[in-house]
Amino acid sequence: MLRYIALRSRQTRWFSSSAVSLAFNASLPRGPTQQIFGNDTWALQTPSLTHLPAAEREIGWYQRGGVTPFEFSLPKDNSSPYTKDSEFKQLLDQTLAEYYHTTVRKSGSDASFMEDAWLRLRDYIYKQLEDPQLPQRMQEYRPSVGESIQPSRPDSLLAQLYHSDKLAPGVWSTILKTGEKVPSRAEIYRHIVAGMARYIQEKEVVPQRLRTLDTDDTEGIDITNPSEWFPQARKIRRHVVLHLGPTNSGKTYRALQRLKSAESGYYAGPLRLLAREVYDRFKSEGIACNLLTGEEVIQELDAQGNPVGLTSGTVEMLPTGTPLDVVVLDEIQMMADPDRGWAWTNALLGACAREVHVCGEQSALPLIRKLVKLTGDKLTVNEYDRLGELRVEPTAMPRSLAGLRKGDCVIAFSKKKILEMKLQIERQTQLKVAVIYGSLPPETRVQQAALFNNGECDVLVASDAVGMGLNLAIDRIVFTTDVKFNGAEMVPLTQSQIKQIGGRAGRFKSQGGPRPVGLITTTDSGVLASVRRGIEAPVKYLDSAVIWPTREVCEQMVVRYPPGTHTAVLLDAFAQQVERHPARIYTLPSFDNMRLTLSLFADIEGLSFADQLRLSSAPVKDLPLVKAAFRQFCGTVARQETRALLSYGFPFELLDYQFIDSEQCTLEQYEALYHIIMLFFWLSNRYREYFIDTESARDLKYFCELIIFEKLDRLKRNPYMRGGAQGGRDLRALYGKRGSRKR
Repeated sequence: MLRYIALRSRQTRWFSSSAVSLAFNASLPRGPTQQIFGNDTWALQTPSLTHLPAAEREIGWYQRGGVTPFEFSLPKDNSSPYTKDSEFKQLLDQTLAEYYHTTVRKSGSDASFMEDAWLRLRDYIYKQLEDPQLPQRMQEYRPSVGESIQPSRPDSLLAQLYHSDKLAPGVWSTILKTGEKVPSRAEIYRHIVAGMARYIQEKEVVPQRLRTLDTDDTEGIDITNPSEWFPQARKIRRHVVLHLGPTNSGKTYRALQRLKSAESGYYAGPLRLLAREVYDRFKSEGIACNLLTGEEVIQELDAQGNPVGLTSGTVEMLPTGTPLDVVVLDEIQMMADPDRGWAWTNALLGACAREVHVCGEQSALPLIRKLVKLTGDKLTVNEYDRLGELRVEPTAMPRSLAGLRKGDCVIAFSKKKILEMKLQIERQTQLKVAVIYGSLPPETRVQQAALFNNGECDVLVASDAVGMGLNLAIDRIVFTTDVKFNGAEMVPLTQSQIKQIGGRAGRFKSQGGPRPVGLITTTDSGVLASVRRGIEAPVKYLDSAVIWPTREVCEQMVVRYPPGTHTAVLLDAFAQQVERHPARIYTLPSFDNMRLTLSLFADIEGLSFADQLRLSSAPVKDLPLVKAAFRQFCGTVARQETRALLSYGFPFELLDYQFIDSEQCTLEQYEALYHIIMLFFWLSNRYREYFIDTESARDLKYFCELIIFEKLDRLKRNPYMRGGAQGGRDLRALYGKRGSRKR
């Protein structure tokens, strides 16, 4: 633990994007939903009434006198408070009857709007009465003054009515302006019902009707030319400066030198870890700088108390509409990545800066020339050679892992294999091993890198996570395989991947001095031949850039469709328009990850289209506990709740020193908790009013990182082999037990 704290103190500070798969269309009914776009017959829309009985959808049903038409028809086994509490039932029925006869029937020229709002209100109530979880939801409901002044959560109407007496009588006297008189329950119910109906009319019915007055189809918004999605960038003639070269050619260093001298600018990196590295470098040189990533925001102020002009952040967070002097866009070849490539393409097209310095591999040059021609910007190309020699050894490493030496980095492509090799190397040799892999917290990666760089660990075993970011004192890269799992099958490493990973050899030495020759070898002769071909292969140029409409473009287009249209249908239509670009240089992203994320909240009602777009790009790891937590977070957004991380009942009691040496609490369990915490930070940066108390979350993050670091340092056996994770504590069961506990 002391080694962890010492490493942590060496750092200047601690570490403290949307598309959806078109595959969803296959699950949609082939009928009116998809035929509706072919004509204008949807111009007179009625509310979506999925829970209201058919007979009650006719407005004449309610025009009889008395209370009976306003009762709710429910099955005998219904267990809602409406059937169990006769006083509540009578008061609700009477309130609805009074509101209908005094307001809806006498609405005059607004009758059509009022009637639609009335039917939608009834539908909301039926939905809640039919919900088997209603008693629990009502028990968890906490009334607020703001919601009582202007009711705005139709999904919680019954809970708000039922618990309206939880507010002090004086509060209701103030809201209803009754002076010293305490309002009756009937008066409070009338206020809440009327306010909720008004909210539904203003937020759902009226926008729906007004939206359909324009029956133009989506051709009214041209999204076939992505360069026009960024009008602020098109107003200026930018100077795009390319810095192209292999790994360890100094291209990013030269671009950052220009950024340092600018009054305003942004470094757009591929990883939070790399953005933090640039931030720390600037700070250590006395250059004021902000940090902006999906999970962390640090804003620095100058002597006058104004925000400083330079920011280091991830590429997805680049504010494309903000005028800047200089933008540095790193790893530009990533614009062809099927998952995240759209972020680089959007940044290149949309950076609103007079100078855009673009760093990356030579493979991107022809494609960038085409894109810059479309934007009408000036282009300057700088190409660099590698600083130091890179050499593939003539034979595979003798004696396999026993032939390792200090300064080697062994490459494997699964967490299970990496930890297995760490233990194997430490058993067979006198070498101490550090590890780096993708699901490891970035902070822990930095510390493992520090152990390797300063000589406390002799060998590094890592995944392709070493190919981007992190300065590492690697003398020799040792490939153990030339294939990796892509999520569906084992596939050969690409030439670009081999060059990127192999290029890390000889990249950095903490003690300074001349750079050594970078060496590459393998543990197998067949793999060596494959790696040699990859290193020596000529440059393979990119032929297309991955693109996806910005959130602003999507929101402009969604108003042209009928309310309630399935999100996947909307995005499918967007995709078809993007593919029409005459230059044929844009492709659509791989939607597998986004499809899986969307499926996690597809059944949660109350999420707007903008919310769905935002949440579909959330960094949700494929771990059961993380996915279950994300569903809870999405429910918080849908219900517009305000919650702290500790209020969800996740098993944070495991963040205790006593579990560091316990094999019953595995690395995977702590990694899952870590990713939940970081997901909470990601959401807090986007929904500050819903996800609060980030200070407590930072404390949890610190302890989680500490335990992960110590568990790696004290690892005695692979927790992912038989008898490891399977034999550990069932974290999902523990979480499920806690999550169901009354709070």
